[in-house]
Amino acid sequence: MFANRLKELAVDFARRKRAQTEHSPDIHVVGNSDQLVRELVAKELANRSETSPPRYLDVGGRRGERSGFAAGYDYDCLDIAPGADNVRVGDICSCPDIPDNSYDVVASFDVFEHLKRPWDAAEECVRITKPGGLLVHRTLFAYRYHPIPVDYWRFSSQGLEYLFTASGHVETVTKGYDLRGRRRNRRGMPMRGNVDVPPIDFWGGFRENWLVLYVGRKT
Repeated sequence: MFANRLKELAVDFARRKRAQTEHSPDIHVVGNSDQLVRELVAKELANRSETSPPRYLDVGGRRGERSGFAAGYDYDCLDIAPGADNVRVGDICSCPDIPDNSYDVVASFDVFEHLKRPWDAAEECVRITKPGGLLVHRTLFAYRYHPIPVDYWRFSSQGLEYLFTASGHVETVTKGYDLRGRRRNRRGMPMRGNVDVPPIDFWGGFRENWLVLYVGRKT
């Protein structure tokens, strides 16, 4: 009886897995999104015919901690709060001071979940990207609530894609999920009255961590 039950469970598991593959085209795993972004951005640089360095904008880049993604580029950092000397203060949801078609790559990492109006931010990102340029944006599908200073949204890869392709001026290069830290024990950071600390139970803190990546090209 026990052997028959195991066989039934195995058949049911195979059926569910097959159904997920057939009916969940959005569940595409990109693997190491850091590595993928570095490769795509470096490829853009290698294929460039102009002699002047291309321009890279790091949206919400704080003090430029992720400037390493822009090796070989003329790097700018945009953030809502003043930071280091090379940080341009501005709101990506409305940045009319940045001219149209200014940057070869417009990127953000762990930013769109904190934006009150991500649809406006996506529109601005498209506007300031040069035709033929890349839009590289990674945010969260599943993660603990972390108001730093606010926390508004979570995105599926289809939802994140639509923010950019809705303009009619962006074609998708790739999209999907980075699951490297999926089961990591995220206990938060005790600050601001512990608002960044999830309920802790027998299994620890928050353990369903999905990054979502979208890369598009402006047409």
